[in-house]
Amino acid sequence: MMEKSLIKILQCLDRASSGCQLGYITHHTNIMDPLDYLNTLEENGFVQRCQCDGWSPTGHPKFEITPNGRQQLRNFEISGIHIPIRVLEKVLAEH
Repeated sequence: MMEKSLIKILQCLDRASSGCQLGYITHHTNIMDPLDYLNTLEENGFVQRCQCDGWSPTGHPKFEITPNGRQQLRNFEISGIHIPIRVLEKVLAEH
Protein backbone atom coordinates (compact mmCIF):
# COMPACT_ATOMS: atom_id res chain seq x y z
CA MET A 1 0.00 0.00 0.00
CA MET A 2 1.30 3.43 -0.90
CA GLU A 3 2.08 5.77 1.92
CA LYS A 4 -0.30 8.72 2.34
CA SER A 5 2.53 11.20 1.76
CA LEU A 6 3.23 9.68 -1.64
CA ILE A 7 -0.44 9.90 -2.57
CA LYS A 8 -0.58 13.55 -1.45
CA ILE A 9 2.39 14.34 -3.68
CA LEU A 10 0.84 12.56 -6.66
CA GLN A 11 -2.41 14.45 -6.10
CA CYS A 12 -0.52 17.75 -5.93
CA LEU A 13 1.35 17.04 -9.16
CA ASP A 14 -1.84 15.81 -10.82
CA ARG A 15 -3.57 19.13 -10.11
CA ALA A 16 -0.63 21.23 -11.35
CA SER A 17 -0.58 22.45 -14.93
CA SER A 18 3.21 22.18 -15.25
CA GLY A 19 6.28 20.97 -13.42
CA CYS A 20 6.46 21.80 -9.70
CA GLN A 21 9.41 22.83 -7.59
CA LEU A 22 9.96 21.48 -4.10
CA GLY A 23 8.61 24.64 -2.45
CA TYR A 24 5.33 24.37 -4.34
CA ILE A 25 4.98 20.71 -3.35
CA THR A 26 5.80 21.53 0.29
CA HIS A 27 3.26 24.36 0.30
CA HIS A 28 0.45 22.25 -1.15
CA THR A 29 1.13 19.00 0.74
CA ASN A 30 2.61 20.25 4.02
CA ILE A 31 5.46 17.76 3.58
CA MET A 32 8.57 19.60 4.73
CA ASP A 33 11.17 17.65 2.74
CA PRO A 34 9.46 16.00 -0.24
CA LEU A 35 12.65 15.16 -2.17
CA ASP A 36 13.05 11.65 -0.69
CA TYR A 37 9.42 10.87 -1.52
CA LEU A 38 9.85 12.27 -5.02
CA ASN A 39 12.95 10.15 -5.56
CA THR A 40 10.96 7.05 -4.55
CA LEU A 41 8.14 8.01 -6.90
CA GLU A 42 10.64 8.68 -9.67
CA GLU A 43 12.31 5.28 -9.18
CA ASN A 44 8.89 3.65 -9.60
CA GLY A 45 8.07 5.66 -12.74
CA PHE A 46 5.27 7.72 -11.17
CA VAL A 47 6.98 11.12 -11.50
CA GLN A 48 9.77 12.54 -13.62
CA ARG A 49 12.08 15.51 -13.44
CA CYS A 50 11.21 18.26 -15.88
CA GLN A 51 13.66 19.84 -18.25
CA CYS A 52 14.73 23.20 -16.89
CA ASP A 53 12.94 26.00 -18.69
CA GLY A 54 15.19 28.73 -17.42
CA TRP A 55 17.19 29.91 -14.48
CA SER A 56 15.99 29.05 -10.96
CA PRO A 57 17.27 30.89 -7.88
CA THR A 58 17.18 27.67 -5.83
CA GLY A 59 18.49 25.36 -8.51
CA HIS A 60 15.97 22.74 -7.35
CA PRO A 61 14.53 20.38 -9.92
CA LYS A 62 10.92 20.47 -11.02
CA PHE A 63 8.80 17.35 -11.02
CA GLU A 64 5.71 16.30 -12.92
CA ILE A 65 3.45 13.28 -12.74
CA THR A 66 3.87 10.67 -15.48
CA PRO A 67 0.99 8.92 -17.28
CA ASN A 68 1.85 5.83 -15.21
CA GLY A 69 1.64 7.90 -12.01
CA ARG A 70 -1.68 9.38 -13.07
CA GLN A 71 -3.04 5.88 -13.74
CA GLN A 72 -1.79 4.61 -10.40
CA LEU A 73 -3.43 7.55 -8.63
CA ARG A 74 -6.73 6.79 -10.40
CA ASN A 75 -6.43 3.14 -9.34
CA PHE A 76 -6.02 4.20 -5.71
CA GLU A 77 -9.00 6.54 -5.97
CA ILE A 78 -11.17 3.85 -7.53
CA SER A 79 -10.18 1.29 -4.91
CA GLY A 80 -11.18 3.66 -2.13
CA ILE A 81 -7.71 4.69 -1.02
CA HIS A 82 -8.44 8.34 -1.45
CA ILE A 83 -7.77 11.35 0.72
CA PRO A 84 -10.76 13.69 0.43
CA ILE A 85 -9.83 17.27 -0.40
CA ARG A 86 -11.64 18.49 2.73
CA VAL A 87 -9.26 16.39 4.86
CA LEU A 88 -6.24 17.88 3.09
CA GLU A 89 -7.65 21.39 3.49
CA LYS A 90 -8.23 20.80 7.22
CA VAL A 91 -4.68 19.53 7.73
CA LEU A 92 -3.23 22.45 5.79
CA ALA A 93 -5.39 24.95 7.71
CA GLU A 94 -4.12 23.59 11.04
CA HIS A 95 -0.52 24.26 10.10
